[in-house]
Amino acid sequence: MQSDTKHDQGKRAGQVAESKAKHYLESQGLRFIMQNFRVPQGEIDLIFKDMQQWVFVEVKYRGSNIRGHAAEYFTASKRSKMNKAIMCFLQQRNLNIHHTNLRIDVIAIDDTKLTWLDSV
Repeated sequence: MQSDTKHDQGKRAGQVAESKAKHYLESQGLRFIMQNFRVPQGEIDLIFKDMQQWVFVEVKYRGSNIRGHAAEYFTASKRSKMNKAIMCFLQQRNLNIHHTNLRIDVIAIDDTKLTWLDSV
């Protein structure tokens, strides 16, 4: 019996991609706040501060681009769930959505090529 399922492999690949994205963004001067913020409404992979701006990061990884590039997997549905998670994050910290400087970034990793899409 094989204990290393495709799900486990995918989960591990996602963790490695998030770690790579985290280190990359830190090397670019962003200050790491937290990883894997989860609420029933959605999830935020990485949260940073860039000076006074909150940066909410979605990490997308694809081992190959046979089925499309990683960035293409940041869908409208995923964005909607992420927006809901951001609202929960802000509410938990008593931050007003209308007075909080924030942006959503995507780190797309295709095999070993990392692309940073800021303010998507």
